[in-house]
Amino acid sequence: MKDYRKLCIELFGTDDEAELRSIAGRLRGGRKKSISEKDIDNIVEMQRKGKSTKEIAKSFGVSRQTISKYLNKPLTDSYVMRMDFMFRQKVCTEIYVDFEHKIIKIFNRTNDIMKRAFGVNESPTWDDFEKFLEDRCFPASRALMKNTLRHIGVDHYDAMRIFELNNGRTADDNQYVNITKRKRMAF
Repeated sequence: MKDYRKLCIELFGTDDEAELRSIAGRLRGGRKKSISEKDIDNIVEMQRKGKSTKEIAKSFGVSRQTISKYLNKPLTDSYVMRMDFMFRQKVCTEIYVDFEHKIIKIFNRTNDIMKRAFGVNESPTWDDFEKFLEDRCFPASRALMKNTLRHIGVDHYDAMRIFELNNGRTADDNQYVNITKRKRMAF
C-alpha cells in the first residue's frame, strides 16, 4: 500500500493540506496549448510556401491533426458557407460567404496566384464572387443551354446551383471546390 503522505512530501515538500491547496491553486491544470498565435502565423506562411501538413507538423513537433486543426480554423464566424478552392489535395483559397449581406472574405493559402480563386485580388467584392461562380461553370449564353440544364437536373440557369453540382470543376484546370454549409439555404 502506498504512503500518499510520504509521496506528497517527496513531490511538494509538504503534507499540509492548506499548503497543498495553495500549490494546486498556483498550478495551471489541463493541457498546455502547444501552438502560439505567432506559431499559427508561421504555420500558415509555411503552407503558403508549399510545405505539406506532415512537414509542418514535424518542424513543430506536433501531430498532423494538430496542424490541420489550426489550418482549418474558420477565418470568421459570420459566414454561412465556406468554400475551399483546391488544387489536388491542397487548399489554395478559403472563401467565406455571407449570402444575406452579400459579403465574402477570403484567405489565400498559397503564393501561387495562378492557383488562387481570385488571383492577385486580395479583397474581392460580391461582383467578383459572382463572376468567379460563372467562370467555374458554363456561361449563361451557352448554345443548347436548356438541354444541358435538363441533363444536370436544373430547371433554370443558376450559377451557384450549377457550381455546387459540379464542385466548381471546369475542363480548363485541375481545381475544384469543397463546400461546407453552416445552415440550410434555399437556392
